[in-house]
Amino acid sequence: MKYWGHCLLFMLGLASVCSCTDSEKIVHYRGIAVDDANGSEGLYNPERGFRLETAVDLVTQKECPTLQLDTLSLKYASDSVSLSQSYFYLTYLTDKKLSDTEFQTMQVYFDRLRQLGKKTVLRFAYEKDFVRQEPVGPTLKEALAHLDQLKPFLHKNRDLILVVQAGVIGAWGEWHSSIHGLEHSDTAKIAILEKLLEVVPAEKNVQVRLPEFKNLLKGKPELYKRVSFHDDFIVIKPDRWDGDMHEGTPNFEQIVKESPYLVVDGELPWGFWSAGCDPDSPSAGWIIDGMGAARRFFLQHYTSLSVIHNYKEQHPNRMFDEANAPEYSMIVWKKSMINADSLRKYHMPVSDHYFQKKDGTLVSRSIFDYIRDHLGYRIELQRLGMPQTIRNGEALTLNLEFINRGFAGFSSERPAYFVLIDEKEGIMELPALFSSSDCQPYQPGDVTYTPLVHSISFAGKVPVSPGNYRLGLWLPDVSERLKYNPRYAVRCANGDVDWWVSKDGKYGVNVLTTIQIKP
Repeated sequence: MKYWGHCLLFMLGLASVCSCTDSEKIVHYRGIAVDDANGSEGLYNPERGFRLETAVDLVTQKECPTLQLDTLSLKYASDSVSLSQSYFYLTYLTDKKLSDTEFQTMQVYFDRLRQLGKKTVLRFAYEKDFVRQEPVGPTLKEALAHLDQLKPFLHKNRDLILVVQAGVIGAWGEWHSSIHGLEHSDTAKIAILEKLLEVVPAEKNVQVRLPEFKNLLKGKPELYKRVSFHDDFIVIKPDRWDGDMHEGTPNFEQIVKESPYLVVDGELPWGFWSAGCDPDSPSAGWIIDGMGAARRFFLQHYTSLSVIHNYKEQHPNRMFDEANAPEYSMIVWKKSMINADSLRKYHMPVSDHYFQKKDGTLVSRSIFDYIRDHLGYRIELQRLGMPQTIRNGEALTLNLEFINRGFAGFSSERPAYFVLIDEKEGIMELPALFSSSDCQPYQPGDVTYTPLVHSISFAGKVPVSPGNYRLGLWLPDVSERLKYNPRYAVRCANGDVDWWVSKDGKYGVNVLTTIQIKP
């Protein structure tokens, strides 16, 4: 039965097609066509998709910690970005205890994240480069002391944290080139990982750059299972800097095997660096293969990907000019068209109507759009079963089926509710039976990658007056602080399901159908 749906999501639907029996009505749904509203744009959803990259030095940038976050949020608004990788640099604090000023600086940043409807891929680091006039970096003792201090802050802001990257060691927290050589000591690396897993909330993953770092904890399964991956150098074809993460290596296969229930993140190299680096094609530059990247994100269940690298980059001598954009990889991805057959060749998900217009006309889509739309989860409703006649005081049963067309499952626990919206926009919440942790695109290990059908259900009496109602599906954040913020509610990938935000700005609801409750 798990194959057909372990994660029961019963949603009520705004039908494009209905079939009925004497006792039951079935509402069918379709996916988003290219000429639907949001059909050619990304569907904004929390805890998935493209991410920003921001950095705040807690000493030198304490006066304006949100400036980069605000600037990049505007610049990439059209790319449906709900995440930001957030570096907090403790560079000039190595021999000091963190003060209230540092915590206040970080809290200002986190408060702004919440105002923007975003969450963070969080990293703490000290060292910013390979070459330094005055090297600065922590000893193991100093780093562990800071992590101990950070524990209350991390727990206070746990609802805004998607995942924590190991960081701490070396240049940019990438676990290489550290001043004190911490990356050369297994003892130091294990100590950092264990301390992170102690101070980070237990429901959160801690990501490492390479599987070999995770494997240091193989003898401690309770810690090992919380460690996930972030690849900071996605180039697809083999390269001396890729950490043996390309297809066919043990590292690659380990991530494929372990990733289904983890949060996986990554980034391409900087475009200004990779352009011209390919010895086989120095004039054209090094363009990372879009289809190869998409296939990797699918096989390794990627939740998020940097939208900063190899796209609209801005550097001191390479300012981005949209009219004369350099041919960085993601610009090429925007011009590289694919169709459903391109994906089926590799058993990759094909969303219903994704390569069509509403009238059925077939169209091609760019690999950039496909990656943007399928990172993380993509909830596509299939059908809703409900009673043909609903009478006041009688039991109501609802059963909504969906397919997750994305590359990954949900990144955290998420409740589900059916809601009844009356003609004055009053709302009745109906808690549904739902297990968000099981919503995989396909059964892990299934070499056919057959999509799973999941469902949400409700059964019970509904204490509302007779009348006309809209029936909706509400998938809010599990946190009480974010629950009534529609920016953190899940929007389904259906062209015939309206998205409704309540006048008080508390609910973001997928409107499934209209119903009449009779006396």
